[in-house]
Amino acid sequence: MKKILLIGLLCFISVISAAQTGKGKFLVGMGTSLGLGQNDGLMGIAFTNSKTEIAGSGSVEETQTSLFLSVRGGYFIANGLVTGLELATSTSTGTTKSAGLELDSQSSFFGAGPWVRYYFSTQKIIPFAEVSSLFGSRGQTTEGSGIDSDLNYTVSNLGGGLGIVFLLGEKSSLDLSLTYNGTNLKEKDLKLTTNQNSLGMKFGFSMFF
Repeated sequence: MKKILLIGLLCFISVISAAQTGKGKFLVGMGTSLGLGQNDGLMGIAFTNSKTEIAGSGSVEETQTSLFLSVRGGYFIANGLVTGLELATSTSTGTTKSAGLELDSQSSFFGAGPWVRYYFSTQKIIPFAEVSSLFGSRGQTTEGSGIDSDLNYTVSNLGGGLGIVFLLGEKSSLDLSLTYNGTNLKEKDLKLTTNQNSLGMKFGFSMFF
């Protein structure tokens, strides 16, 4: 009897998860990232405070707080395969103090781009692989101690990752993944180009319809 109940439960879970990730379904989600590499808050949450001692020249102290949020919508074009559009935004504030100088900086980013995810099974815990990209713009201002700078960047990002989905019911899931991001920033007026590569943890929540 116990074996029959267990088999029935597994079949029920499979039916639910297959219905969630089956062809013709829609997905709506939101999430954020915690960067583990060089990303200066552009593609992840960051809270940093550092102090560098320079021999004979005092010290440089830097603080920074950054927030990142993305929302996405997708359509299952095949069983387990979903693709759609993602919108992302981030904001960052920071302060740099050195030898009597104090600079305050602020930046904001907004971007959009396609994404694709494939779910590997129809169990309650589902592994997946994902590829995504974002294209947008970033504005950065720096003020203080007689300095007033305003820079604007074009941003292109390509990322991917592997993760696990935990089904929370018939219509929702918690998504966790390890991600890689390669980001290119270009400032037209000063002809500055910056390439960033980072690893991170992405946390998300999805709804299925």
